[in-house]
Amino acid sequence: MKRILYSLFAAVLTIALLIPVASPSAAVVENNSSGTAVQSNGTSSAAVRFSDVPASFWANDEIDYLVQKGIIQGYKNGKFGTNDSVKREHAAIILAKALGIQNESAPNPGFRDIPTSHPAYKSIAVLTKYGIFSKANYFNPSGKLKRSQMAKIIAEGFNMKPAYVVSFKDVKSTDWFYQYASALGSAGIASGSNGYFMPYSEINRTEFSVFIARALEAKFRTGVQVGIKSAVHEADGRIKMTLILYNNSRNKVFNIKGQYTLHAGNTIVADMTSPRSFDNIVIGANQQKTVTAYFARIEVKQRPALQNLSLDYEHSWSYYQ
Repeated sequence: MKRILYSLFAAVLTIALLIPVASPSAAVVENNSSGTAVQSNGTSSAAVRFSDVPASFWANDEIDYLVQKGIIQGYKNGKFGTNDSVKREHAAIILAKALGIQNESAPNPGFRDIPTSHPAYKSIAVLTKYGIFSKANYFNPSGKLKRSQMAKIIAEGFNMKPAYVVSFKDVKSTDWFYQYASALGSAGIASGSNGYFMPYSEINRTEFSVFIARALEAKFRTGVQVGIKSAVHEADGRIKMTLILYNNSRNKVFNIKGQYTLHAGNTIVADMTSPRSFDNIVIGANQQKTVTAYFARIEVKQRPALQNLSLDYEHSWSYYQ
């Protein structure tokens, strides 16, 4: 007999990239636990195939996604280096590219071990400008990124805050990275392993790639996520959205409810005052469905051209196990 379980709601920040805001309380970032990727010099072909990343590899889609965007690339020997640890300097290059700020000007952050001639200097400088890396005497560019440090730079970089309390067995509320781990957990970016976040473990290139891809693209995140295909102004004043619901879990989900805020660029177009129920929608494990949702006329704030669309959203759902 199937047993019905109920998830916590999942709230996610705007899918569109946000320029990070400096945080005065940010701790010095060390290592990240989701593998480092080598910087790319340009957009890679979708046909790129790494000898250690077969089509059946669990992170193949996420790695392909980042390669096609020119955010990461492999080694000259044709390998991606799936199990290689991520160095802090490489994490900086990858994150700056993911945020689209790698070419911004920034003051010298003053790290004694990062001269202006260092390959990662510009990335480190701009990320320090936004408070993603904290100022210190040394940056330790060759240091291995830990999962706790990964949580900080991704949460700070994508301006993510905890949407609800996420309990990891090895993360205490007094830990400096508690808010960052909770932010990634509640956004469906880091789910941990058997209830453990493993904050002091080094992150490898595969893991780091997955976390960056999840931060950039909702369809890779855990739980029930959403992507917007289109939105149109209706004659009666409503806005009709065509959405893709992604069930990135191992369970069949139903009783899905979503509450959305629609953005066109930096403009808030509409904001739901209550959740919408997707009645009779059941989505199998790791499946997706296209659905329609409407903003009522009273929920529409402005009527600009519906371009460069993104969503803030909260989801709740039930699932079978």
